[in-house]
Amino acid sequence: MVIINIDVKTTKACGYFRLSREDGDKLESDSIKNQKLLVNEFAKKNGIKLVDEYIDDGYSGTNFNRPAFTRFINDVQEGKVNCIIVKDLSRLGRNYIEMGRFISKIFPSLGIRLIAINDNYDSFDDTNSTNQIIVPFKNLINDAYCRDMSLKIRSQLDMKRRKGEFIGSFATYGYMKDPDDHNHLIIDETAAKVVEMIFNMKLDGYSNARIVEKLEEMDIPTPLEYKRIQGFNYNSGFRSKTNAVWSLSSVFRILHNEIYTGTMIQGKRRKVNYKVKQVIDMNEQDWIKVENTHDAIVPKELFDSVQKIMHEDTRIAPTKDNVYILSGITKCATCGQNMVRRVSPRNGKNFYYYHCTTYKKYRTCTSHLISEPKLYESVLKSIQVTLSFLGDAYDLLKDMKERPKDVIGIKLLDKQIEAEYREIEKYKNLKVRLYMDMTDGIITKDEFDDINGDFTTKIDLLRNALQTNEKEKERKLSLNVNEIPWIKEFLKYKNVQKLDRRMVVFLIESVVVYDKNHIEVNFHHKEEIEELIALAMSSKEMII
Repeated sequence: MVIINIDVKTTKACGYFRLSREDGDKLESDSIKNQKLLVNEFAKKNGIKLVDEYIDDGYSGTNFNRPAFTRFINDVQEGKVNCIIVKDLSRLGRNYIEMGRFISKIFPSLGIRLIAINDNYDSFDDTNSTNQIIVPFKNLINDAYCRDMSLKIRSQLDMKRRKGEFIGSFATYGYMKDPDDHNHLIIDETAAKVVEMIFNMKLDGYSNARIVEKLEEMDIPTPLEYKRIQGFNYNSGFRSKTNAVWSLSSVFRILHNEIYTGTMIQGKRRKVNYKVKQVIDMNEQDWIKVENTHDAIVPKELFDSVQKIMHEDTRIAPTKDNVYILSGITKCATCGQNMVRRVSPRNGKNFYYYHCTTYKKYRTCTSHLISEPKLYESVLKSIQVTLSFLGDAYDLLKDMKERPKDVIGIKLLDKQIEAEYREIEKYKNLKVRLYMDMTDGIITKDEFDDINGDFTTKIDLLRNALQTNEKEKERKLSLNVNEIPWIKEFLKYKNVQKLDRRMVVFLIESVVVYDKNHIEVNFHHKEEIEELIALAMSSKEMII
């Protein structure tokens, strides 16, 4: 390109340079260094003196809200520059509509001359009529290219997410990027201890507010400050003060983050599109979850227990740090609402009891009154008895694979399966004979259809029963209590002599109160516990 009709005395030219991987820019050919060399060589050849340069390194061309470009517009308005030189039109921008607005309206109204070297474009060259036709097409192509690159990049990132690869810029608090693989997380022991402590305090009945106070008392750096201490140039949208302090929202996010169980969750938020940088929250069903991608800081059982108590009534006891032992767990058998703890002073003593919240507020239920000592005693006894049975079952079944197959009921299942096979074959033979009777004229077609339909129904029922028994046989043969993760955790409390909040939350789903003499304790894994105990009892009887 050769510039025509330019007055070097009145021209205040500048170079504009932009680079963004997000737009799919080729780092070698489109580097800031190469752009500068091209623009400076062009200016020198045409006797143009550059009064300034503007660099937006790492900014997308899909919008014009860039620091250097904004400074350029301000300088134009102050009369500092009146000519901008770029390598090509894509350096100025890749948004078709915005590029058209700047080239046809804004730049002419401000008296700005635009020169795009590789596109052979000079906005002051009225003799080149092809500019009016070619430039819009080039802008459209640049826009389409940017859209195509955006889709490809998004697809590549989603593929990484589905493989469980971490693609964030900074690892979640408690983890660090693996030096050998930046898409893999490893535990940061220092921060992980804080995460464990937060979960344990919550399981012990501490409120989020009290957890925050404890963290501040211990002078533990917030996740934001910890990253800065580690040397990361990290900024968080959650920071609200100059000196970062622990907040309720910080604790809440940690307690709700499933990544601490070893599950990678990504894709919670997404940009609207390649032109609009606004980020929107995605529906939970659209999140990308991959289990066992990294080591867990918090066991899954503990995490689930914390999620449960965070949805329960966990009012803090007056003058105490933590909640009552059965807070949010004790339910009314009639209406299903929480039972609440109350105190009744009599003769200089305080008597504690639980009663239905619906009865207290609306009188639409009965009180279901029960004293706290009696409730605690009953719950403790239920825990002791259930875990004693579970422990006996575990001891009996843990070496089950070394016992004869008939010990776990396989022999009986084999007999049932064999009988079902015989019955199926019998009805198949009957169907064949029935068909022969019809062809011999012994029965009519209508009679054949009716009887044949009955036989078919019986065969279908037998096949369903056969499938169920074969699955049950397979399950019993593969059963290994040593591979059931929650059992050993439960049995840690086998010889417990006193209730505490952690134990209750970990073991119990709910305590249902019918009246002062009848309660029902529902354990986590209730069905599995009952099945294991029943299986152990039947195995014991067969051994005897």
